[in-house]
Amino acid sequence: MRQSAVSFKTKGLTFEGVMAQPEQEISSLPGVVICHPHPLFGGNMDNNVVLAVSHALVERGFVTLRFNFRGVGNSEGEHSKGEQESHEVLAALDLMKAWPGVDSKRIGLAGYSFGSSVVLGSASIHKKAKAIALISPPLRAVETTPLKKGKQPTFIITGDRDKLVQSDQLDSVLDAFSQKPRVRIVAGADHFWAGHENEMVPEVVKHFSEHLK
Repeated sequence: MRQSAVSFKTKGLTFEGVMAQPEQEISSLPGVVICHPHPLFGGNMDNNVVLAVSHALVERGFVTLRFNFRGVGNSEGEHSKGEQESHEVLAALDLMKAWPGVDSKRIGLAGYSFGSSVVLGSASIHKKAKAIALISPPLRAVETTPLKKGKQPTFIITGDRDKLVQSDQLDSVLDAFSQKPRVRIVAGADHFWAGHENEMVPEVVKHFSEHLK
């Protein structure tokens, strides 16, 4: 796996990220942008879930971009509770589309926790992603998302011990979607996935492999 430190700009701010890709030079690879969990609780692009998903996708022939939201690490700006963070997601998607060797028509988007809330909150983001995976998305974000009207194949994975997601209420909320997301609930997993990454990661990779490869 080759990893490259990258930076990109939007709305007058500069953001840091890491682009990862297979060691061998291959053209027309699918790409996935990965959004990290809540910055105020230690979330960043080096989070265990973000790294695990990124590495597994690269092993399957994807290019991945993980980046720090505003106010995290060396990314400029201040945390805005999700109100402005969609700008850096859009810029990250643009960077992925323009990256050498990436097929700009096969771009996916993954979000974990806070990252999934940012993904869910913006219709502009949805238009740029061909497939979406949401890891432990807060129930409130799922209830209010404009993605309800979207056509992209969407996958939601969460644990049955995740108090933020309330998986027992998910099914009724998803009935409002024009294209109902596929859902996987992992027994014993909480919001942090400790000890359950090996059950979650292959499911996320499978989703993107089915819809982007």
